[in-house]
Amino acid sequence: MTGKTKNMDNNLPLPPDKMPKCWNEEERISALFSPFRSKSANSQDWVSKYKFWQNLIYEWLKHTKRSSFSIVDLNNVFKRKGCSPLCLVTVVEELLRKNEIIPEIQFLKEPCETWAAWSIDIFVKKPLTWSFSKVKNYVINNEINKDTKYIHLQIVKELGDTLVSILERKKESILVPFSELVKCCKFEIDENISDNTVMLILIWLRREKRVIFRNCKNESELLIKIAIHPSDSVTEIEEGLYKLMKQENELIKEMELMEEEKINIINETKSYLAKGLRQVAKTYLRKKKELENNIEKRAQTLDNIQTLITSIQNTCTNTTILSAYKTGSDVLKKLNESNLSESNVKDIMDDLSEALEEQKELQSMMSESFVNDDSNIDLEQELAELMNDKNVFPSIPNTELNSNIEELQSNLENLHIKEAAVLNISPELPKKVHNKKILKQSERA
Repeated sequence: MTGKTKNMDNNLPLPPDKMPKCWNEEERISALFSPFRSKSANSQDWVSKYKFWQNLIYEWLKHTKRSSFSIVDLNNVFKRKGCSPLCLVTVVEELLRKNEIIPEIQFLKEPCETWAAWSIDIFVKKPLTWSFSKVKNYVINNEINKDTKYIHLQIVKELGDTLVSILERKKESILVPFSELVKCCKFEIDENISDNTVMLILIWLRREKRVIFRNCKNESELLIKIAIHPSDSVTEIEEGLYKLMKQENELIKEMELMEEEKINIINETKSYLAKGLRQVAKTYLRKKKELENNIEKRAQTLDNIQTLITSIQNTCTNTTILSAYKTGSDVLKKLNESNLSESNVKDIMDDLSEALEEQKELQSMMSESFVNDDSNIDLEQELAELMNDKNVFPSIPNTELNSNIEELQSNLENLHIKEAAVLNISPELPKKVHNKKILKQSERA
């Protein structure tokens, strides 16, 4: 049993886990089903009640994959214990005022100029008109027409994103027929989604310049294409390529059926041979040969069509590449026009080289000493004279130098003796240590 059937058996518009918790609270649900009181009397209660129905309508449409509804539909869906809500007219009026829904007639109306003009008409002009009086087309005897169909814009946007993702996955086909798109939507979105809902989504996407569609010539099929640029359109080349690909698929299916028929004929031939009916078996063999000839002809036709498709696709690719080359060439030409030439570059490089040489000379000049070279020569001469002057560095006689050295050694020995006496160390110890070091060094050598 499907979820939808289960909901119908339980008289619930949504699965139990998606229903509001207060749906089974008698006092609360009675207040929600009753008509709206004055908003000025209790604005908080009014807003809370409106939010309840706003969310419930949205969840119901999202669950059932519907984009349009009427007040009659809502009364039937949300009926509880035989009673319909008495407040839905006010809810729909508020949804209209907030531009969350739009009358289906207005939605289907072709924009007179552009998407921007349509948006201004729907989202700016209409609310101003609605503020003063209700639109006559949707009001009868000062009461809103309960049979009027409305489009929920948020649902359409969400389903539109899903539909575009389906089209993007079908990269092998530039144009997708409406019937094939509906099958994909039933398989990937929901099996209960209607053709009308898919068409409404496509109309929304066309208004947003996200898809393009038009009727195929000599056929009743509607072709859909993803719009890469807002100015895109379905070209005759794309339509011709679509027809070739369609013919290719039809030939393949036809050949598959013929192959199955051929197998059946062979089996029939064998059965008649087993029965000894050779003449009947021969007639079946003739059918088999005719069928093989037809299969061969279809195969040749299929090969020609596939060759044409490949050639057209390669030509389109080459055209795109050539267009990119042309764009690049135009850009380079514009850059060359902005003084970017061989002679101009050479002149600039020469000027740059000269500027660098001048800069190097300036740095060399700035690093020179402020002292004159003549003064340096004078200083060198003065140093030479000082070195030759005996009065500056008096010579010391060798005898005096030797006596000074002996005196220093004697003082040093006295110092060692005094330190040893203080530390109670034998004066001969330093000599012994010194002798041991010399002995060790000689042994190592």
